Amino acid sequence: MSSRPSRGAARLAAILDALPDGLLLVNCNGTVVNANTIALEMFETPGTALVGRGLLDLLPEFDSRLIPGSMRRPDTADEQGRTKPTRMIARRTDGTEYPVEVTSASLDSGQAGYNDIHSSYTGDELLMLVVRDLSGTVDTEAELARSQRQTEMILRAASEGVVGTDTDGRVVLVNPAAAQILGFRASDLGGQELHPLILHSRAEGGPFPYEESPLADTLRSGRKHRVRGQVLWSKSGDQVPVDLTTAPVRDGDQLVGAVMTFTDRRPQEELTQQHNDEVTGLTERHNDEVNGLTERHAAEIAELTEKHRAEVESLTGQHAAETADRTERYAAELEEQAERLAGLGDRHTQLTAVLGESLRGPLEELRGELSALAADPAGQLWPEANQILHHLAAGYARMTTLVDNVLSYQRLDTGTEELVKQPVLLDAVVTAGIDGAVELIGPGRAQFAVHAPPIEAEVDAGRLITALAHLVADVAGVDSTGKARQVPGGGYVDSTVVVAAAQRGEVVRIEVRGPFAGGDPVHLPIVRGIVRAHDGVLQTHEMPGMSGSAYVLEVPLGTGAGTIVPEPLPAPAETAVPEPLPAPAEAAVPEPAPQPPTQGGRRRARRASTDAFLDSPVDGGAAPESGDTAAAEPTGRRRARRGSADPQEQEQDMTVNFIILGSGRSR
Repeated sequence: MSSRPSRGAARLAAILDALPDGLLLVNCNGTVVNANTIALEMFETPGTALVGRGLLDLLPEFDSRLIPGSMRRPDTADEQGRTKPTRMIARRTDGTEYPVEVTSASLDSGQAGYNDIHSSYTGDELLMLVVRDLSGTVDTEAELARSQRQTEMILRAASEGVVGTDTDGRVVLVNPAAAQILGFRASDLGGQELHPLILHSRAEGGPFPYEESPLADTLRSGRKHRVRGQVLWSKSGDQVPVDLTTAPVRDGDQLVGAVMTFTDRRPQEELTQQHNDEVTGLTERHNDEVNGLTERHAAEIAELTEKHRAEVESLTGQHAAETADRTERYAAELEEQAERLAGLGDRHTQLTAVLGESLRGPLEELRGELSALAADPAGQLWPEANQILHHLAAGYARMTTLVDNVLSYQRLDTGTEELVKQPVLLDAVVTAGIDGAVELIGPGRAQFAVHAPPIEAEVDAGRLITALAHLVADVAGVDSTGKARQVPGGGYVDSTVVVAAAQRGEVVRIEVRGPFAGGDPVHLPIVRGIVRAHDGVLQTHEMPGMSGSAYVLEVPLGTGAGTIVPEPLPAPAETAVPEPLPAPAEAAVPEPAPQPPTQGGRRRARRASTDAFLDSPVDGGAAPESGDTAAAEPTGRRRARRGSADPQEQEQDMTVNFIILGSGRSR
């Protein structure tokens, strides 16, 4: 064909491609030389070609005598070489098979006269095949056949009579149950008008007009009817009481007939009569038995009433005696409990007085004297002695702080003091809590990685700072005397303590993770009491694959605004940092002085170690937000250099370094 087909040829090609069936052109060699778009979709698979394939490869069952050039012409073809639609199996170019319907016709080359004269074959003839895919049609036909067989089996198995009629009321369907109930054979009812056969009269014998029957109304209006106690007439002329239902049969919106189903009531009526007879006999026997039982029951009731009266009088006396005895025992036990509670109250008062008056005052006085002695204004002390005095002063300060926290918890637990809630920012509370923890465990004991975004919550800031300080001290591995716990088997343990805060709905969740398992009897009761007073919860979680444990503290937001999103500000020369909430007096720590990175102290925590600690999952814990990183610095007092006698320089070595992730603050 030319690369520029004529307008008519292009239109013809478009028409052939628009056909709903596949079109194949086969030459005298039985090879496909052309095909429309549908045929390509039906036979071709990716990576293969249809044109150039042998026809018998695509249609193995096709009659080869129909191919042009064959010396035999089958009887199924007419004079023009056309065949009727024939079903067969087609094969795609990848070998998969499917059912099709094929119609073929020979295309004359225009040299028919020449061929008649010379009786020779020119080889220019073509065979055109129209192929229709029957995949869906065969499935539908099989489904219809299966559905028809299933319907027939259901009708044969049904115990109810089923009769179908056309719009004239003539019988077109009868199941075996209907024929048996009416005494007819199915062949006797087929094609007959149903009403004159079985609905011609009423139960009392009067005629039953066809127009008044439920079947006639269903065929006329398409309404359904349900009739109980309808009388049908059997072939022998006997009445057959049935429960009858009529329903219309529609083909789309057109009414094409009706179905009448009925159930024989004769077995039910026989059972009902038999049941009534049995009930009558049982009722008579029951009445006789009831009368006899009533007389015996009256005599037994009189005897039991007398016996019950005597037992009640005896039990009443025993109960009165037991009640008097129990009353005396309960009174004695209540008096003993009251004395015990009074003793506990006296011991609690004594312990509180000892802690608050007899112990705290001398501790504070000793700490002041040691601090004054450690100052050494005359410079007469050795550096080692000066360092020992500083450590002793710090120990007394830690003991004083612990006593103050215990007394504060006792006053809160006994109701002497109440929470003072106000909206505060939790990042400042977390900062002050870590400062308070350093005051409890001593400087240089731990390093911190903190994630504390600005979250406003209504809490008692001072109490919550105390709770956080004791939680950190609990997981840091430092007991109430300030001594660090020994690691089983020795070795190095990362002393990083992770503190992460986040908002979860209407609560604030603060997670505290540490290298050691918590549960210290000094720290944990204080934390639980403060959290319980805030209507919050405190949970403990194990960290799989890691030593230590994690605490999850949750308190309600209250009237707080929750997470505060900072408004964008123009970039100043130096970014302003909001001041943290000041810690209470008992949790206050001196402001650390900046130290050069070359001074002595604990080894810096690796950035990767801190990040992995923050990102480790804990059920219910608040993980740091994606993208946050931390490089935790060592906290606490740096070891004093030998040979330095300057107390101020040693005081500057007491540093607390940590990073607050997500809040923009660092200390």
